[in-house]
Amino acid sequence: MNSSAAEIDLKLRDDFRRYLREYGIESTLIDPVLAVLFRTLAAQIHALSSDTDRLKTALLDELLEGLGFERRFAHPAQLVVRYGCQADPLHVGAGTTLTGEPESGGRMSFTTDYGISVSSARIAAVFVYQRPPEGHRHLGAAPVGELRLLSGIELPGESLRAGPSYGPVPAALGVHPAIYIAIENLSPSYLSRHGIFLQTSPEATLLNARLESENWCLASNNGRFEAPGVLRPRNLNAGQRQLQWLQRTDEAASTPEHEETPMLPGGFWQGKCFVLPAIPSERHFRCEAPYGLEAPIRSIFERPALFFKPRAWLRIQLDSRIDPLHTALSAVYLNAQSASNVECSNQTVHFAENGTTIPISKETGGRSFLVAPLSITGESGETYLPEFQPSFQPGVGRYRMHQGYMTLFPGKMPNGEDEAYANIRLWMTTGAAGNQMGVARLQSFAKAPVHGLTVENITAGAGGSDGEGLHAAQQRFSEVVLSRQRLLTRTDLEVSIRSFDRRITGIDVHPVLARSTRGLRRLHRIKVTAERDRFAAPDEEARVLVMDLHGFLAERMPLDVEADVELAWA
Repeated sequence: MNSSAAEIDLKLRDDFRRYLREYGIESTLIDPVLAVLFRTLAAQIHALSSDTDRLKTALLDELLEGLGFERRFAHPAQLVVRYGCQADPLHVGAGTTLTGEPESGGRMSFTTDYGISVSSARIAAVFVYQRPPEGHRHLGAAPVGELRLLSGIELPGESLRAGPSYGPVPAALGVHPAIYIAIENLSPSYLSRHGIFLQTSPEATLLNARLESENWCLASNNGRFEAPGVLRPRNLNAGQRQLQWLQRTDEAASTPEHEETPMLPGGFWQGKCFVLPAIPSERHFRCEAPYGLEAPIRSIFERPALFFKPRAWLRIQLDSRIDPLHTALSAVYLNAQSASNVECSNQTVHFAENGTTIPISKETGGRSFLVAPLSITGESGETYLPEFQPSFQPGVGRYRMHQGYMTLFPGKMPNGEDEAYANIRLWMTTGAAGNQMGVARLQSFAKAPVHGLTVENITAGAGGSDGEGLHAAQQRFSEVVLSRQRLLTRTDLEVSIRSFDRRITGIDVHPVLARSTRGLRRLHRIKVTAERDRFAAPDEEARVLVMDLHGFLAERMPLDVEADVELAWA
């Protein structure tokens, strides 16, 4: 129970008399000036301690900032847009501003989370293969499953004239579910850096989780899914995924020019958008149908001869426990990417006129909510650092964000004088208001549109908030503290290894002492098992998996412990 202001005042007086007695002064009287001071201080302490929620919030914010964790900022709404392109391949850069009219009226902007290439390529068909049911029969040695044409796809005219049906047909494609995407009308750049969006049903929780980590594969010219076509997902901005080659080439390894993007955490549509890598000319594969699909496709189309022609084919092979794909997967879109409700705010702060503490968020009088600082540059051109970030650079400027304000600690000029001003660039959002952007209401570019390029959002804005609640922040803080990526116990190792690649089915750890040229060393012999048929190119993928897992563990193991990783087939 909180003490009243009178009780706090009495406690302050008693403490003051006790301290006087320690110095040999006995007195029961309090100076009138001290009495007023004690009452004022007691009132302030009572006001501060009474608002415990605000006190907890302030302390948690300071702790998050000091430990380098994500702050409790507002979260922008996120949506997915699709482009139409009738010209040569065009590039839509990260940070491109798109505008539209939300359902509440007015204008609102969204900014693309990353860059993609857009062309006239289109999806010819999407097929989903489901694992064989229990008690399945066999065709020779291969188990028989079901292949379906996904009904949520807008088929082009050629595919429609082939007379498609949407019922299941038998197919011997193994025990693991898979998604097959056929893409036609390819440009000279093939599918380099194209974006793909997979829309799933909200109930497909396992599929949503697995899509973020499953490998893709591009079928070769002979219809085989082999090592040269294997693609692995990696983190991209705003929770989306960048696909990278398992076997990289010089052309594929090259990256596009640097683009300034709002580095955002995962939004509502995270893990659903994928960006293909640069595809070198020797991997511009085309085939009429991947190996094993020709016979079932002939059963799906009434006039299959109209459907078969050389196309690019992508396969996503999934975990065998995935729910039926024809209900879990709603649609697949090409030339699509995610965009977030953020905009860049630029401001120059002159310390003599504006002071060093300025409001930066709507809660302190601004127009919108703070998402994250983009850059803070002083008069000398040096970048300001967060208050608690270590640095050996003398005279560097620093900043602190608290309760909707930013406090700047001016840096030093080369001549030793304090900087007179700083340029501040912040990513801002309208927060929860961004959720009012309905489907097909974002249809224009903020700047002059590119000739031959149209845009439209195919999902509504979702996930926007005006700020993270205290309970959610406390829960996130607890999770981060418990997983500081320090692998100390056997459980730490097992959890981290399973999260590294979900195709790993078993883990065996043996701590030993091994001899080396520098004496005895602590070593964890780690043996992981996986199912061979979960890999498109087992030998090559196994080699890369062991190498990457070894590097992953080396960064997280204690300083005096090494890891030796081995992969065996289950």
